Amino acid sequence: MIGDLLLIVLSLALPTAVIWWAMKSHRSINNKIQQGDISLLMDSGFNIKRITEGPPGTQIYDDATIIPAQQNKY
Repeated sequence: MIGDLLLIVLSLALPTAVIWWAMKSHRSINNKIQQGDISLLMDSGFNIKRITEGPPGTQIYDDATIIPAQQNKY
């Protein structure tokens, strides 16, 4: 009885940990995107192939090279 309960708890621990990690990672990535964190472009965990939008004046090339617009401060 106790052995069965222990087996159930252990078999649920791994899927729970994977789901928790995925949700934490998703929240972290969304926060970085919302904050405009450019470190996502250099992160080895991501392979960015296409960028579809940037600030006004930004030049975007097909190989995901970004040339930011010149920001003149007057």
